[in-house]
Amino acid sequence: MTARLDDLPSGLRTAQVLGLTATAALAGKTFGVSFGAVPALLHAPAPLLAKQWKTLYDSDKTLASVLSVFSSGVFAFLAYRDENWTKPAILYTTSSTLLLSLIPYTFLFSEPVNRKLQDKAQTLKAETSSEAGVKQEDTVHGLVDQWATINLGRFVVSAIAAGAAIWAAVDRTDIVPATARLATGANRMGN
Repeated sequence: MTARLDDLPSGLRTAQVLGLTATAALAGKTFGVSFGAVPALLHAPAPLLAKQWKTLYDSDKTLASVLSVFSSGVFAFLAYRDENWTKPAILYTTSSTLLLSLIPYTFLFSEPVNRKLQDKAQTLKAETSSEAGVKQEDTVHGLVDQWATINLGRFVVSAIAAGAAIWAAVDRTDIVPATARLATGANRMGN
């Protein structure tokens, strides 16, 4: 028997809503950081930018991990409950997998830049010198810009995961068939 949305106990419905909300919040947060916060931060001088990035990074690293792992677990469980491997189960599995993929994505692509920026935050905190003679891509501004670009990838992955989970939640073709037809003639009213 397939577990439909109507069959979910209220605790699981609550978890589903929290998973959807957390995934959408993660997508919105990563979008907002890359398109809203970072462009504004890039106007700051290097020492201040390094400090601001470190503050942003420290407040974000735990929250993003918790949101993605929690939502992934919720969606994996909802997919597991479906014995017949229906479209919602596939979509929940896709969403869960995408959310978990953010962990290696972040580790592989963001972590090298994170380490460089953390070093810059420490170095520029102790010194009042500028970054004269440093290649553009190795300056704080270049690294923060690179970090924001990598963060856009996290936005794309989390937005696709949110879309898949929302689709799974609203896909109820087993309850209301997704077909339409036009009837003509005297019998068009179904009599």
